[in-house]
Amino acid sequence: MKKTIQSIVIVSFLLTQLLCTIVQAHEVYINTSKVEHTINLPQQEIAFDSFGYNAFISLDLSDALSLSFSRGEWTQTKDNHAVLVGEMAIKSVGSAAHYSINDAWYLSLSYDKWQDSIQAHNKKHHLTVYDEQNHAKSYTASLGWGKEIGSYYLRLSTSMSQTDWQSERTVSIRKNITSHTSQKLDTTVASLAVDMSHFVVFSQDTAFTYGAQLSWHQLLKDTLTQEQGIKLKRNNITRRTNLKNSANQPNQLTTEDYGQISLYAILQLGERWNADISLNRNFATNNAPTQDETYFSLGLGYQF
Repeated sequence: MKKTIQSIVIVSFLLTQLLCTIVQAHEVYINTSKVEHTINLPQQEIAFDSFGYNAFISLDLSDALSLSFSRGEWTQTKDNHAVLVGEMAIKSVGSAAHYSINDAWYLSLSYDKWQDSIQAHNKKHHLTVYDEQNHAKSYTASLGWGKEIGSYYLRLSTSMSQTDWQSERTVSIRKNITSHTSQKLDTTVASLAVDMSHFVVFSQDTAFTYGAQLSWHQLLKDTLTQEQGIKLKRNNITRRTNLKNSANQPNQLTTEDYGQISLYAILQLGERWNADISLNRNFATNNAPTQDETYFSLGLGYQF
């Protein structure tokens, strides 16, 4: 789940930075994207595929400085008329400052916060058999350089991101027996990206931009603190066992080194409106479930 949300944030950041580069104006922007996540339980497998939105507003305080704020939400109830019904709810908020140092160089600072809740309920016994709650805060600093080459635009950027992530998961193993896992993760990731786009003018108020970005995200720090326990209830007597460990070690939270290729297109419609589409694919991941993941996004913006 964390990997999916992180990729959505990267997609939104790419599009909004590109729009800020093309047009210096106040702007309201909204896009839709899809979140896929699967939980495996003894009774059955529940696969979520929720479409949600990410709303974004940018305010130019000067020719050099702009501020932006965003909010996203993805929700779904999945009932396949078997034993279980699943519910997923994701919310995210963010803010960023974009400063143009000169005609070529720019600096961006951003803060993102998201939380997600995933539950599975046994319809027959009215029992919650799976409950997962995740919370994360992320801070990112980016330095970029861009140059126009005729009708083409070349951009290079590097960034550093630090994320604090917490997770609580409770699973019913059998009747009266539950497993509880608590995890805290602190990661630092360095990213490098190259972006090339082409700008085509159709008329005075209509233009088309398309391009591609290739990026690599290198994990520099990965500190995992984990607590696991089995809880047994019998005749109103509770017995609990715990296992604690804290180490700098690889983990199964799909936080890893990976690359991403992004293809996008933006259509300027008149003086105020623009629409975009993007396709993003991960590659060279170390974890099989996230290998070659693909993300699709549609967006609509209004400048004022």
